Amino acid sequence: MMRALYFWVFVVAIMLTYGLYTMKYEVQRLEAKLQSLNEQLALEREAVRVLRAEWSFLNDPGRIEKLAARHLDLAPVSVHRISAVARLPFKELAARNGASGRAARIPVAKPSTNLARAPEETSR
Repeated sequence: MMRALYFWVFVVAIMLTYGLYTMKYEVQRLEAKLQSLNEQLALEREAVRVLRAEWSFLNDPGRIEKLAARHLDLAPVSVHRISAVARLPFKELAARNGASGRAARIPVAKPSTNLARAPEETSR
């Protein structure tokens, strides 16, 4: 009876040793993965910080004003081009379309559905 008990205690000790061994290396693997993820997170945070600084620079009102002055042909609106809202043609469109009391449907040009390519593009 004692030999059987010693045998089972020995088997349980072996199983516990193997379980402890595998758990130790699993924890080490998970810690390495956690450290790798923390390093990646730090890199991503740095990238976000750089992108926010770049966004702030690109959206600077002074810079946008200079770019607009250089690339857009904008001029102040003359006084003669200002009109009252009542003089806009939306009333006429509403009456013509039969829209009484509801929003007028303004005709919109439809995009071209011609998908044919130019001859120089097909030769490439």
